[in-house]
Order: sequence, then structure tokens, then C-alpha cells
Amino acid sequence: MCHVGEGEHVERLLAAARTCWGEGPGGDGCVVAEAFDEDLRIVVRTLVVARAVCGLVSARLVVAGRPEWRRLAEAFGADGDVRPEVSPVALVTSRADRSVPREIPVVHVYGTGSLRAYALFPDQGPCSLEEELPARVGAFFERHVWPYREVIGPSAERVAWRAKSGYQLRTETERRQLRYYGCARLGLDAGRPTIAVFGHAPARDAEMFATTAEFAVADESANWLFLDPPPATGSPRIRCVSGSMSANLLWSMADAAVTFGDSDLPAYGIPVIQAGWSEGGACGATHVPRSPDEHRLLLGEVIARYAKGESLLGPEQRERARLWLWLRRCGADVPSQLLPHWEHGADYARTLAVNLRHGECDGDPLYGAVARMWERREPVLTRFDFHDPAGLATTLTPSRSIR
Repeated sequence: MCHVGEGEHVERLLAAARTCWGEGPGGDGCVVAEAFDEDLRIVVRTLVVARAVCGLVSARLVVAGRPEWRRLAEAFGADGDVRPEVSPVALVTSRADRSVPREIPVVHVYGTGSLRAYALFPDQGPCSLEEELPARVGAFFERHVWPYREVIGPSAERVAWRAKSGYQLRTETERRQLRYYGCARLGLDAGRPTIAVFGHAPARDAEMFATTAEFAVADESANWLFLDPPPATGSPRIRCVSGSMSANLLWSMADAAVTFGDSDLPAYGIPVIQAGWSEGGACGATHVPRSPDEHRLLLGEVIARYAKGESLLGPEQRERARLWLWLRRCGADVPSQLLPHWEHGADYARTLAVNLRHGECDGDPLYGAVARMWERREPVLTRFDFHDPAGLATTLTPSRSIR
């Protein structure tokens, strides 16, 4: 992804941004937007959400980040003072770590989709994205999503069907056939459960990843597929399959999974032990161990249940997983005329310039969504007004269940 300052569409993009956003917002306070990412898509989302917050609190925009984003920040109306004397009234960032301030409202802008963001407000209690956000998102899910599962259900089915486009098997028979093929290819015993391990961040998940690897080495009753290289073991039951396995093969072989973030697998009947952090960790879609000892107990239970022909994933948990998948990909994904979809990728700069040149800031859905989140102190940016279940029912288009 090119920086602004590179490529043929740079000047066109900067001109379109100046025309769209005009003069920077004023006020005694300031909203700080962080632009430390290398990806234009993340930086633009951060700037757009920060501008919306500036309008809500009557504050000017200050951008801290990489020098290469300075021209873009100025085009979005940022103040030239990157070290303001007054304390900021809010922070908009793409980081979700312990260094994020706790004493001011924090909006966490997320990658993928149209526009996703989460927020924490210190007037609700302790404020830490890493520590408190999953619980607050879980409470939102329990209050506004789970009670209306019958209304949301058809849309959730459609979202789940579209999300598995990379997984092309249609029946359990096809899955079993591919599972036996995969085990034979890797020299694994198909009679044992196969556990896939993936998605860990070395700086964050080292302890739980090491616990998983140690359990795999000591265990004699399961096959293990690591997408991230485990410690060298020489065990014939443990395989590192990074870059060598398609989604079809991985999903077909995995009887359970250990992940370190969000996973779609429970929505398709595959139990997941989530050994790392995610915003949706408290929504009930996965099993979340709180310690290495609890993690070992869950791994043992997965294997023991498989031996009895059972699964660690229950029917309610699978339904929760589908609803959380729907919330991530639909209910909490806000479309905007100003922002191209994440998947535009390398063509993002050109598409963004066109959107800014022809889109209108007034009345764009992202403004209403940000205002709703800010005024109600909600932890998640939403496409719909979840406080109006009747309106939600008429907004969601009914569709035939394809479960």
C-alpha cells in the first residue's frame, strides 16, 4: 500500500481531500488522531472518524504520526501543532495496547470491511482497550443482539454463507473425504482428532502459545497443525503447515482450533479455544482460558470429548458465533460514501479520490453512526440503531435460511 507522497494519484487525492473537508474544525480543545500505520486505508479511516468526533465536541484536529502522512493530515484540516499545549478531549487510534491513554475517550478504528470502530469512555469506569473493551462489547451483545436473534437470524445466515466463500465444500461427506486425504498427505492418523493452531502475535501471546506447544508435545492422542512455527519437536503428530494448506483443507482437517484472536470457525461448527485477545471475546462464541492451567484443561477436554464422539461446541455457542460474525461483518460495519471498501487494496488511493470528489459530507451515514456511539457511550460503532428493535426488524431484509 503506497504512502501519500507516492504514486500517480497523490495530487488528485490531496486536492479532493482539501475540497471535501475544507477548513479544519475550530475550538479550544483538540482531538488527536494517530497515523503510525503504513497502510493508507487505516490512516484515512482514522482521520475521517477523528473529523467526525471533532464536529461533535467542537475541537480542532491534531494528527500525530509518520512524517509521510503530514500532507494528507493537512488536507483533512489538521492543525499544524502536533504537540498541543492543551490536553486532548479524545484519541482516535488503530492501536489496541496498554500504552493507549485511559483518562480520555478512545476510539479504536479497525481494519477490514467498510468502517469498523470500537470506543471506551472513562466516565463509565476504568478505561483500557485491552482490559475492558471485550467485556463492554459482550454486554452490548447480550443487551442488543442476543435477545433479537430471531429477527437477526436470517441476515446472520446470509452473512455466514457469504463469509465462507473460501471454503467450498458443500456436505459433511465431502469434508470427511478431504480430511482423510489431508491426513494421508501429512502422514497423520485420521482416527485422532486434529487441532489447528494459528494467529498468535509473538510479542503478545508468547505464554499461551508456549503452553499450547508444550501440551502438543506431551499429548499422545491428537494431531497438531501449527500455522506458526512451533518449537522443534521431531514429533510425527505435529506439523508446521504455514503457506502449504488451503482454507478448504485446513477447515476440513480441523476438529478443533486454538486461535489468538477472532475466528469464524465456531460459526461453522468447529470449536475454538481463544487463547489471545479480541473485541468479541466475551460474546460466547469461543472458549476463553484465563490462565495457562485453564488452557491445558480446555485442550484436554477437547480431546476427551472427541474420543466420545462429542464436541466442545454446543448449539447455543454456534448460534452466538453466527450472531457475532454478523455483528462484525454487518451490524457493526458502517458503509460510507466517503470511504472505499477495504478490499480495494492497491486501487484504494484512486477510488478514495473519486469518492471524496463526488461524495457529500453532509448526511453521510458515518456521521450519524459516530454521533450515536458518542452520545450513548456505546462500545461499538453500528450501522443500525439497536435501541429501536422494531426499526431493526424492518431494516433487515428477510431472506431464506440457508443453514
